[in-house]
Amino acid sequence: MAKPIRTSEELKQLVLDRVEAINDLRGQITDVHRGGVIWMDPGHEGGPNWTARVVSDRGMHRSDIARIIRSLQERYDLDG
Repeated sequence: MAKPIRTSEELKQLVLDRVEAINDLRGQITDVHRGGVIWMDPGHEGGPNWTARVVSDRGMHRSDIARIIRSLQERYDLDG
């Protein structure tokens, strides 16, 4: 079954809404703020076709933000 389609701005806002709900991230600037959401090759049928652009050191990435992105990738596709 096809996933609902969202624009990159809509997906960015969905991610940011969830990120900013995390107390210690409220008001912090993240890669999602700086780089937004971009298309990526899904690699296989049903795979995610979007991600957040990486603009910081990968060693600073947080697993809670990665989980937010993965859960939204499972629910929505980027408008192509």
